[in-house]
Amino acid sequence: MAEELEPTGSPDFGESENPPRPKKKLPKPILLAGIIIPVLALAAFTSNLVVKQIFFPAPEPVKVTSVHSQVGEFYMITDLIINPAASAGRRHLLISLGLEYHDPLMKEELTRREPQIRDNLITLLAGQDATVLTDIRYRESIRNSLLKAVNYYIDDGEVAKLYFTKYVFQ
Repeated sequence: MAEELEPTGSPDFGESENPPRPKKKLPKPILLAGIIIPVLALAAFTSNLVVKQIFFPAPEPVKVTSVHSQVGEFYMITDLIINPAASAGRRHLLISLGLEYHDPLMKEELTRREPQIRDNLITLLAGQDATVLTDIRYRESIRNSLLKAVNYYIDDGEVAKLYFTKYVFQ
C-alpha cells in the first residue's frame, strides 16, 4: 500500500512560513524631534522678521543737500609734472586739476594767484613718496591736501571742490 504523506505544515493554507513582521516604530524622542525642530525653526525665523520690522524698521532714504548743491564754475590747472620723493627722477606724475568755485569773482583771483598755487601744489606732491601717489587708498587724502593748498592763497571765498582731470603716473 502506498504511504500516505502527512502534512508537515500547519493546516492553514493561507499562511506562509514566515509570519508578518511588525512595523518598526520610531522611538518617541526622534519622532518628537522631527516635528518640534522644524516648527521651532520656523517660529524663530518668522519672529525674527517680525521683531526686526517692528523695532528696527529700515531707515528711510535721506536726501543729502549741500550748501552748494548746484555745480559752480571751474578753473583748470593743467599739466603739472612732478618727480615724487625718492624716485631719483626715474618716475613722474602728470596731473591736471579742475577747481570748482561758486563766487564769480574767484576766477580773477585764481588767475592772479595761479603761479603761487601751482608752486604750492608741485611742492606738496613732490614731497610724497611714489607708493603714496600710486595707491588709490590715499587718493582722497591727496585731494583734501591739494584743496587746502589751493585755498591757502585765496583771500576772498574758497574753492569748493577739487577734481582730478588727469592723473598719470609713470
